[in-house]
Amino acid sequence: MTTLPPFHHVLTGPADAPCVTFIPGIGNDVGFWAEQAEGLATHYRVLRFDPWGHGASPQPPEDCSFATIAKGVVQLWDQLGIERSALVGLGFGGSLALALGLEHEERVSRIVAFCCRPRQPDDRRQFWRARSEAAERDGIEALADITVDRWLSPDFRAGHPQVDSLLRRMMKGTSLQGYQAYVRAFIEMDFSERFAQLRVPTLLVAGEHDHGGGPVPDMQAMAAQCPAATLRVIAGAGHICNYEAPAEVERLLNDFLRP
Repeated sequence: MTTLPPFHHVLTGPADAPCVTFIPGIGNDVGFWAEQAEGLATHYRVLRFDPWGHGASPQPPEDCSFATIAKGVVQLWDQLGIERSALVGLGFGGSLALALGLEHEERVSRIVAFCCRPRQPDDRRQFWRARSEAAERDGIEALADITVDRWLSPDFRAGHPQVDSLLRRMMKGTSLQGYQAYVRAFIEMDFSERFAQLRVPTLLVAGEHDHGGGPVPDMQAMAAQCPAATLRVIAGAGHICNYEAPAEVERLLNDFLRP
């Protein structure tokens, strides 16, 4: 099997504890889940990593697909001797967590998937194509400002300048090559016909005001389709709910991941 580029990663918590892997989304790096990882590291072995072309990870391989990225996560587990792990992700990271649960059921103990779908609707595919074109035309720095302005409301940005700054820094630390590879993977991703076959215990989490990444009606339909899944909706939160509602996210993670 071809060896893929390694992900830059951080591993914390007791070596003999159950593992939890946090999967970042597009434009996010190893710091995206830092607060939640710190909270869990007392009782879990916590793995976080930079996507290819993000943060300190190398550029993605040629012809990088959604399946390639999933293989990269499994390769990282193998390199670290992790036989089984729970998965937590948001947006692209949530979708990838669900796909890994389908493809590698024996390696995945539980899944918490925030604000995501098994397939991008046609209008969202066009949205992502436009974003990729904008990144090439205007540069990642300009796109980062537009993206964070969409992620966070003006009131939230004004009240939480450190979060605003952190998310902009993450996005601006993403290479054009890395961003476009993950966008292409997101556009081509489609495991909607198989989603009902997921058997790993799964918590789907929607933000009440997330209208793009994983709207409440879409995630309600996912939960109804899959017997292994249950749904929780975080009131008042948008897409980046781990920053908008960190206490509720921490509570959901602790309750669901507990053996």
